[in-house]
Amino acid sequence: MKAKKISMVLAMVFLISFSFTSCTHDDEPECDATLPIDPGVGESSDVLLVKKFSTAPNFDGEIDDVWKEARPLINRATVTGAGDREITLNGSSNFDTSLEPTDLMDPYTGESYKYSLRGGHDSEFLYLLFEWEDDTDSRDRQSWYFNEGTSKWQQENKYANHKNDKFYEDKFGFMFPIGNPEGFAGGTCTVTCHSSLTLTGVDEDDAGNKVTRHYMKNEGELTDFWHWKRDRHALAEACDDGFVQWEEDEGFATANGRKNDGNTDINSPYSTSMKFTDVVTGFSSPKYVIKNRENYYWITQTEIDNGTAVAVTGVSADGVLTLADASTIDPNGDPDYSQGFGNKRMPSIIINPGLGESDGRGEVQVRSQHTGSGWQLEIRRKLNTGDPMDAEFVIGQEMSFGLAIFNNAAIAHGQTNFLTMKIE
Repeated sequence: MKAKKISMVLAMVFLISFSFTSCTHDDEPECDATLPIDPGVGESSDVLLVKKFSTAPNFDGEIDDVWKEARPLINRATVTGAGDREITLNGSSNFDTSLEPTDLMDPYTGESYKYSLRGGHDSEFLYLLFEWEDDTDSRDRQSWYFNEGTSKWQQENKYANHKNDKFYEDKFGFMFPIGNPEGFAGGTCTVTCHSSLTLTGVDEDDAGNKVTRHYMKNEGELTDFWHWKRDRHALAEACDDGFVQWEEDEGFATANGRKNDGNTDINSPYSTSMKFTDVVTGFSSPKYVIKNRENYYWITQTEIDNGTAVAVTGVSADGVLTLADASTIDPNGDPDYSQGFGNKRMPSIIINPGLGESDGRGEVQVRSQHTGSGWQLEIRRKLNTGDPMDAEFVIGQEMSFGLAIFNNAAIAHGQTNFLTMKIE
């Protein structure tokens, strides 16, 4: 086997909140952020002070006056390099390493996202107000397009090969310790990240598959992992509440300690199984389409059930799609289906509301809105859910945590680690 090196210094997951002006990335002038906060409250760059609210905020994604009581943690999440890569990650590269950057993060490296995170509690729930600068609501997640040169349907790349090859959704991640995992206080989420540089059992057949994994250092250790995805959680209004555990096959590419809470077989708020393959021609296409719809980035399960979205039943050698209602879609010569900017490119995901706050996977609730200059998210979870796979937020105590912001990125993330939450 040919060993591959994707040296990942990934340090994932985490929290945020803030109000900015209209500037964004660090290739633009420095943001002069203006926060509607009592100047007596102050701010911190590394400590999130969670005070008891005089009145709990309305949990609707709007910034109520009560948030002025909360001291903001203001900092930047910066994308750093991940190290050299020796295998291809995008299936479209067909094992040609020259088509992909040597460092997986290169199309994003150096980007820096200013954010504010505020916290409070009402003795039952932890509330977070997380805002970060981002002038674009990124929803174009691996859309399907028609390649005129090959007469095949393809998906936009998952991992960007260059700065104009970014077709993914915005995301955030938080990570909190459950108990006292070794090294977490000093390394936060970095202690869970393992790359193929240290993994075995990886060979060129893994090209196109992610071989950077998260798992804990020691058996029995856990961290709480919250992961919000802009498209996939659009209906659920939650994030994936999960955990990272130790894996018996540590050191191998198969080791993946990231799990979701709850019964994941029935309660996922999304599915990425949106590929249909014609058994006769062998060609593939999206599984469902909504005829004549433009600029759409997901299909809901309701739209499938009520017939708004129609199943693809055949893909001809020249790319013409046959649908379940006997109609056809001929993309040949139609720029609306073209790569990058075609407005009839098709989604790669199916979404539904999930099982809600009563389900382990959906109990971290999120109310989000893109303001035109950034993201504004209100987050709520019980201080103590009673679930051993969840971190417990104890009044009067403090814990370390880390956070990450994914700006139109599948894996390249700006990160801030070594943060502390103090709950008063």
